[in-house]
Amino acid sequence: MTTARKLMTADELMLLPDNGFRQELVRGELIEMPPPGKRHGDVTMGFGAALYNYSAANDYGVVGDNYGYRLESNPDTVRAPDLAWCAPGHPDETAEGYPERAPDLIVEIKSPSDTPRMVAERAQMWLDFGSREVWYGNPEQTTVTRYRPGQEPEILSQDDVLDGGELLPGFSIEVWRLFRRRR
Repeated sequence: MTTARKLMTADELMLLPDNGFRQELVRGELIEMPPPGKRHGDVTMGFGAALYNYSAANDYGVVGDNYGYRLESNPDTVRAPDLAWCAPGHPDETAEGYPERAPDLIVEIKSPSDTPRMVAERAQMWLDFGSREVWYGNPEQTTVTRYRPGQEPEILSQDDVLDGGELLPGFSIEVWRLFRRRR
């Protein structure tokens, strides 16, 4: 005899106590990940500062970190990117709880345990749910891989410039600056 496992809802996830782990739902199943290390956090802040400064200077969009988005219901999927940016007028820009539409831009920072396959699958998941771009920062290689729907991934090295294209008009930064203050 098999026992059916009770699936968790997004509302139940929201009520879980903070246990020090990042908690997400994938089709109702709780996924817990250990907190990332210092380097991961430092790089996330570099990307976050660049996006925040751009948004504030241009009064254009909203950037947030590490909060969940409800991407599917019944069973619920709630995923939390390292950073998210929503363009002006994004319907869930000011939503309470878990917004129910993927952000326009996702930034994920590679953790030491991430494999290339895991990185590509997570980027594709965000694109499949409606994100317009995903930037994957790799602290080990000082690269940013840019994913866009219907295009091959573009890998930018530390000597390249990451621009915002149509999504973030006028945004540009040397890739190395996202990973450290000095060259």
